[in-house]
Amino acid sequence: MDSPSILEAKRYLFVDQFLQNLVGAAALKTAFELHLMERLVENTPVGRKELLQTSKMDRQGFDMLLELLSVNHVVELPSEEVRLTEEFARVWPFRDLLQAKLDLAMLVTSDLADLPASLLSSSAKFQEKARIFRLFDYQRCFELTPENYEATKRWMQFTSTLTRYETPVVMEYHDFGRHQRLLDVGGNSGEFLFQLCQKNGHLQGTVFDLPVVCVVGREHLLQKAEGDRIRFVKGSAIDDVFPEGHDSITFKSMLHDWPDELAARFLSKAVDALEAGGTLIIFERSPMRGAELFQFSNLPMLLFFRSFRDPDFYEKHLLKLGMVDISVQWIDLESSFFLLTAKKTRD
Repeated sequence: MDSPSILEAKRYLFVDQFLQNLVGAAALKTAFELHLMERLVENTPVGRKELLQTSKMDRQGFDMLLELLSVNHVVELPSEEVRLTEEFARVWPFRDLLQAKLDLAMLVTSDLADLPASLLSSSAKFQEKARIFRLFDYQRCFELTPENYEATKRWMQFTSTLTRYETPVVMEYHDFGRHQRLLDVGGNSGEFLFQLCQKNGHLQGTVFDLPVVCVVGREHLLQKAEGDRIRFVKGSAIDDVFPEGHDSITFKSMLHDWPDELAARFLSKAVDALEAGGTLIIFERSPMRGAELFQFSNLPMLLFFRSFRDPDFYEKHLLKLGMVDISVQWIDLESSFFLLTAKKTRD
């Protein structure tokens, strides 16, 4: 059973109860686009007539929207008033995550609708046709142009939002205070390191990522005091050696992006760069199973179903590389994750 502090860190997961199916999600997205949610948060309850005027919808469309929101437990409809449910009010502090998940799931809905055969029969064919891979286009992360900057920033907003809420959970399972200098490979915007440094005042961090990602990441940390303890090193995990001088190296939701051969190579390069006695830390989603596959908010991850591995893949390769004290902890979030740690010997 999770401790009270872990349960508190997982409170953000309540957003998924409002993203269970396409119809409910579409109604919620419409309400956000019409700014009805802000209106209800600021003044609840609100009269139907007043809210109708705010929406600028026709009466039939407005009534249907309210009915859909009511069925999805977003609003209550007492008499001629509209108010948020207690359940939805408690997830409002996580609205950035709610909107990020909502927007991405709606964006990729057509991939599942248009390409089901490709998704299940051929990874190469699906990647060639699917829209989601146009969003997560790492080839645009090497050369800084206005177009590449905007494209990279767009997908980084989603990944950074996920990281914002996952990191407090990870910190409940591992004591990062035991480390001094941490390298985050594929560290994205630096949000993960930012929170670790915020919690541990002695910690120094390095993000190693592609050039355009580093530019966006520096901007992300620009106004944060902890940004002074985090440096960005531009490079390719495939082609370049990893920065040295760190007593811990993390891969947070990064290794699943790559085929087995490259993931194994990244582990080898990390072990080479890690200081003797240092710790390697992997946080990844495991293969999705059961009810996880049918939750609408998990749709973007479902499209990557071939990418997620069980921890024994990493354990096997780390043992071959001479790593010791390998430990795996399972973390139940919107689907199953694991946190793997391994030590490099001092020999």
